[in-house]
Amino acid sequence: MSNFMSCKLRTFLGEPMGEKCVAFVDGVGRDLARSLITCGYDKAYVLLGQFLLMHKKDEEFQMWLRMSFGATRQEARMIANCLREWCNSFI
Repeated sequence: MSNFMSCKLRTFLGEPMGEKCVAFVDGVGRDLARSLITCGYDKAYVLLGQFLLMHKKDEEFQMWLRMSFGATRQEARMIANCLREWCNSFI
């Protein structure tokens, strides 16, 4: 993990995931959240499930976010990092 952690990432990792909206995942902005929710990825745990189905392969997951939802490289990287760090902390 890098020494710098955004406030959003720190908050996400500091609390149980529970029923959090996908918008709480670090890297997910308003427009991307809307696209994810429209396609059924409304909860953070649903997006985490996709990450796990892809065997936590960052590059594959990031490409899926970019191709399926129009995420930028930066957004995709931040989301993958957030979910990877969550897995490292809780699984």
